[in-house]
Amino acid sequence: MLLKVGEEEALERAAVLLSDCGPGALAASLGMRPGFLRRILRRRCRPLDVSGMPVPADLEFPGGTLEVRDGGAIAHPLTRRTGRQVSSVILSTMLRGIYAEEYASQGDLIWRSLELRMDRARRILGEMGVEDEDLVIEASIRSTKLWPLLAMTMAPDVTEAYAHFGGPLYLDHVELGRLVVDNYLMDGEEVSRLTTFVEADVNAGIDFSSPLSEVDLSLGEHHFRMALDFPPASRGAVDVRNLSAMSRLSLPRLISLGSLSEWDAATILDSIGRGDPVLIFGRTGVGKTTLSNALLASLPRHWRIVSVEEVREIEDLTRYGMHHTPYEITSGKLDFIQFLLHRNPDLVFLGEILGKDHAEALDLTSFSGMKVMATTHAKDYRGLVGKWSSWGVSLPEGTLAVRMNSKRVVEMRQWVDGGWEDPRSPSGTWLDHVRSLEGADTNEEVYERIKGIPG
Repeated sequence: MLLKVGEEEALERAAVLLSDCGPGALAASLGMRPGFLRRILRRRCRPLDVSGMPVPADLEFPGGTLEVRDGGAIAHPLTRRTGRQVSSVILSTMLRGIYAEEYASQGDLIWRSLELRMDRARRILGEMGVEDEDLVIEASIRSTKLWPLLAMTMAPDVTEAYAHFGGPLYLDHVELGRLVVDNYLMDGEEVSRLTTFVEADVNAGIDFSSPLSEVDLSLGEHHFRMALDFPPASRGAVDVRNLSAMSRLSLPRLISLGSLSEWDAATILDSIGRGDPVLIFGRTGVGKTTLSNALLASLPRHWRIVSVEEVREIEDLTRYGMHHTPYEITSGKLDFIQFLLHRNPDLVFLGEILGKDHAEALDLTSFSGMKVMATTHAKDYRGLVGKWSSWGVSLPEGTLAVRMNSKRVVEMRQWVDGGWEDPRSPSGTWLDHVRSLEGADTNEEVYERIKGIPG
């Protein structure tokens, strides 16, 4: 729940008004006097003195804003600035129980139901002569399990959110780095709300023998991967990856953020173009998949791309007009690559290389003449070679290994005759291609640039 921004007081006042005013509670919370008959029947019902306050809004999320200061953040409900926070709580209780009758998934049910609740909120307020879109949005979000944690994760450029029971919320932001939402507390009620996401997923489950669960959730244009820990493994913890944030992390934007240089980007793309295997490696959370996604979205539009991942993380690139066929393969990746040989793709993205069969799939793809890119975990180049050796497999000849650390490309080496060499300089064609994308901050904008480039 949220602290220090009038939330507890709003909940208490809402409870009092609902008790004293009944159906007239919303009107009273908006400062309206109840009708004559209602005043007689509910003498304790008094209209609320409504007054707002200035609220800094450095980042906006559905239903609220984040005030950013000194590496931390304070979350404010939208209605705090209009003095209608109590109204938001009361209206949210009136919207619960409204659900879509048709839906494709749990996330689709929540999102469609949210849209229905927003329409209902507008009608309720319209009948009272009130127009307040902030109140509509906040109350509707409040009435769902998205409030407040998942709502904050929807803020632009937030890539990940995590919290543990009794602690604050941490947000990873593309430009602002790690922010601590100081006035958020992960309490028992929040854990219970998040638990329902797992309970409703047919592929996940909670029991004492399996206290760790992971679910995928698509909410409109937002795509989350949520990992939940439960007792006895922990007191309760959540980690939410905002996979939809990748669309806002294009290759030129990563360059502008210092994740890699134009020269680095052109070198990697040139290697892909020549058919050299590309392996992006580093520790967990250094940006390997994000870079892979940005590179894929920057490739020529006539290329046919196939992605083979255990759990799909990169975008569906068909939204950018690309020829992309994504697969989710939980086992038998090597056998699947043999099947793909008949499909004749221009590029295969293998996702993360986790074991011997994955490494053999990488080798087979390259040996068969297909362009291939993948990611893997390794500390350094020595560790990368050692990892392949432990599987009894050699790195494919010509592999460009891109090492990442702290969301940046820090080194690139090419595997030649059993040793590491400096990579070849990129061609002028690919360097010009990268420079032509400068200023395209989203993959949608990259698409607009590339679709006009011949071939």
